[in-house]
Amino acid sequence: MLELRNITKEYILGGNKSVALNDVSIRFRKEEFVSILGASGSGKTTMLNIIGGLDKYTSGDLLIDGYSTKKFTDKDWDRYRNGTIGFVFQSYNLISHLSVLDNVKLALSISGFSSAESTEKAKKSLEEVGLAEHIYKKPSQLSGGQMQRVAIARALVTDPKVILADEPTGALDSKTSVQIMELIKKISKDKLVIMVTHNPELAKEYSDRIVSVSDGQIKEDTNPYNEEDKKQGTPNFPKTSMKLKDSIKSSMKNLFTKKIRTILTTLAGSIGIISIALVLSISSGMKGYINKLENENMSSMPITISSKQMNFQMRVTDTEVDNSTTIKAGSKNKIHKNIYTEDALGNGETFLKYLENNAKNYYKNIEYTSDYKLKALIKIPSGVVKEFKTETLSLSGNDNFSKLSQDKNVLLNQYDVVAKLSDDFVYPTNAEEMILYVGKDNSIDKDILKALGYDENSKLDYKDFLGKEFSILSNDSYYTEKGGLYTLANFDDASYDAGVKAKIVAIVKPKDSTYENSRSVIGYTQSLEDTMLEKEKISKIVEAQKADVNKNVLTSEVISEDIYDQIIGQLGGSTKPSQIAIYPKSFEDRENIVKTIEEYNKKINDKYGSNITEANKYNISYTDLAKMMTEMMNQMINTVTIILTAFAAISLIVSSVMIGILTYVSVVERTKEIGILRAIGARKKDITRIFNVEAGLVGISSGLFGVIVAIVLSIPISNIVSKAIKADGFTASLSVQNSVLLILLSLVLTLIASVIPAKMAAKKNPVEALRTE
Repeated sequence: MLELRNITKEYILGGNKSVALNDVSIRFRKEEFVSILGASGSGKTTMLNIIGGLDKYTSGDLLIDGYSTKKFTDKDWDRYRNGTIGFVFQSYNLISHLSVLDNVKLALSISGFSSAESTEKAKKSLEEVGLAEHIYKKPSQLSGGQMQRVAIARALVTDPKVILADEPTGALDSKTSVQIMELIKKISKDKLVIMVTHNPELAKEYSDRIVSVSDGQIKEDTNPYNEEDKKQGTPNFPKTSMKLKDSIKSSMKNLFTKKIRTILTTLAGSIGIISIALVLSISSGMKGYINKLENENMSSMPITISSKQMNFQMRVTDTEVDNSTTIKAGSKNKIHKNIYTEDALGNGETFLKYLENNAKNYYKNIEYTSDYKLKALIKIPSGVVKEFKTETLSLSGNDNFSKLSQDKNVLLNQYDVVAKLSDDFVYPTNAEEMILYVGKDNSIDKDILKALGYDENSKLDYKDFLGKEFSILSNDSYYTEKGGLYTLANFDDASYDAGVKAKIVAIVKPKDSTYENSRSVIGYTQSLEDTMLEKEKISKIVEAQKADVNKNVLTSEVISEDIYDQIIGQLGGSTKPSQIAIYPKSFEDRENIVKTIEEYNKKINDKYGSNITEANKYNISYTDLAKMMTEMMNQMINTVTIILTAFAAISLIVSSVMIGILTYVSVVERTKEIGILRAIGARKKDITRIFNVEAGLVGISSGLFGVIVAIVLSIPISNIVSKAIKADGFTASLSVQNSVLLILLSLVLTLIASVIPAKMAAKKNPVEALRTE
């Protein structure tokens, strides 16, 4: 059965060699009760550990059924201990956080038995040792004799061939010792029992054979066995493997026995998750709010195509690289002149025609804007007539007027009507109707106030502006000709009376969700512009400018064709649009319109591919302000999110390190448990898994708790942020995907943090681990 052949075991302690066993040879029968007697330090326990595969011999050989163990791997020893050996220790070596039943089941779990099979076998084993009524108690609730019976039941439950008992009665009283010895004697009838003891009386009374050991050598053997076992081939040890669910169960029970530490560790581990989750929640809320703005407000913002489009992309051309560190804008990237009224594709297909044919279903309407600028007079409160102008005024008009879209939703989606002249007012459409834009705080630009004849420190009410009348002058009333040049006329009551009258019929201010323009302006209708253009196209200054295309009739300067087009447009002498505004039906349709423009450019490039100049000439450059604003805000949010997440990640890393430290502490505290598990056949992999699972459970708990807390905190945070930035409808929210990812992140980080402590646990020497108290 078992044979020790010339076994020597040496220890190196402090550089000195210590011989525990010296050339020991002994054979054991398959069924007998052998007691090994000897004083402390004689080598008897070392012999027992080598027989049990807990300790490795220095030289010699341990034969099992005639088969040498010299080439045994760690896995072979694990299988040997689990399937062949049953240990009974002097100090019982029961795992305190497991019940009596679970302590006995542990060896079966490592053997791969199902939970039901393990329970049935463990109960039967406990019944055999007289503990059927105590199976659900914890070891701390049992007497010493009862705990030793549990240890015996655990040793027997896998039906091993060999029982190794190390001082099984050493911690018991005489009465209990007799009971335990009777039980062991009974076991020896069909198994090999090897007991280490220092009690010769018990050994003589119950043993079939007594082996005396002294100074690492066998001094006496009362019943030697000299028959040599026939070699029976490779021992067929059952495979050992602790199932994941058993590892989880063991880890959970250990965590529950240390509730306060587990809770504190979970809380600490969740801090980083909470931080990152809140950052992601706020970021998601901001993006959701931006999407809401897109759908409610920005969807009404047009895609604009100007006759002269500024291209914001910069590039360096070969001819523009010098020794300086300055990056210059390529000349072709400064201003692109859009040509959308010429037959660029052939067969009369201008860009506008192409747009109508291919994108008609995507836009509500297209509005055309000219360079024409209104020229207005007002009567200030004192009754004096003056020109309505600010510092932005030019010789050909001013920028204090802004033409309203013909689609009322463009305005009403972004502005609230705060005052109106008539209760019937909905939206200005007539030539005589205007609106005044004010700020979110009801403020008006001081230059506008001054131009309207008010002091900038005046306290005014809406009614002071409602009904305010403007006299819009035609070129013939605004300019006077002297010596072939045109200059501003002198304005009086007659000039005022000659103009087309329009008045402020409503005041609007931006909604809380609308970006606020820094300047106040007066909005006028397309009807007013049409009325004025009818007058301007036959005005004297327009006719004079058309008669001399090379000279500016306002300054007498020589001008280029582009400057001429600009002047004639501002004077109202040209109907050619300077800007096209395409109003999408929805934010999704905006993408389709952009795609249509890009497809048009591709057709242009395909047609004029060999002629780069012509291709560039007919390519259409556009501005999608809504998309630019959205991308800019999203980029800003993403940048802030990354920065805040990086800071939050620091706390996550710190908490992960702490979990690693706590895992190490757990390893130290459970060193004896590690020895017990290894003694009953647990693999190093099983030990590693137990501690990894324990850390993983903490990681999942931390992640789950952190996500729940973040979701709960998102409610007050939404209210705070919404009020702070005046973002009605802002809702911080953590997506399911991010929640799952954060829980997985917490799990992964804790597993990483537990790798080193878990590996340390797996590498512990079983013998040394069992000695730990």
